[in-house]
Amino acid sequence: MRPWDLDTSSAQLRHAIEDLQLAWQEVSESWHDGVSQNFCEQVLEPLAPACKRSLDAISRVQDLVNRMQRDCES
Repeated sequence: MRPWDLDTSSAQLRHAIEDLQLAWQEVSESWHDGVSQNFCEQVLEPLAPACKRSLDAISRVQDLVNRMQRDCES
């Protein structure tokens, strides 16, 4: 992986979030108390939009890096 290859990093983040969501689905089948509800509301639910914003930003930065690289090679 090149240091500026953000596609690989964003894929890793996407997979990590998917793994977390799957793990939460499994755990939430047997964890039904106030602590689990608080964890879901305070930790998990805010992650989805934050991760989407992060992945969108990473994509924009990768596009800029790719464009700069092409410009430098010309």
